[in-house]
Amino acid sequence: MSGRCGILGLGRGRSQGLDRESERRRIIESFDVLSVPSDIRALIREALDTDKWDWFRDCDGCTGVSEIYWPTIYFPPCLRHDFDCATGHNGWQTSLRFYHIQRAYGVSGVRSGVRAAGVTLAWYAWLKWRG
Repeated sequence: MSGRCGILGLGRGRSQGLDRESERRRIIESFDVLSVPSDIRALIREALDTDKWDWFRDCDGCTGVSEIYWPTIYFPPCLRHDFDCATGHNGWQTSLRFYHIQRAYGVSGVRSGVRAAGVTLAWYAWLKWRG
């Protein structure tokens, strides 16, 4: 367990010894290990390869939870969700994409749904309006 992200972890931060290339390699290797579909791979690669944000610096993991099956804060579904939020793509479509990417990474339907509902609720209840 990373223990370094979200409200229940230790907040935004980095573990000693993490580096961009090792984390990128871990994410890319996860595609084959977990048989991630090509459309989901493309979404993750877009978040990794864009010049619109620095994923290694700006990703803060799964806010509110720690993903126990992923060793660092760069859990691909959360990384993509952070990218969407950082580039102004929020709301229902982003939450639905977050749900589908989590499912591709083996997160249960219930857990994926609760997380997607949580980020949707947070967006419409507070984040959208804080300007």
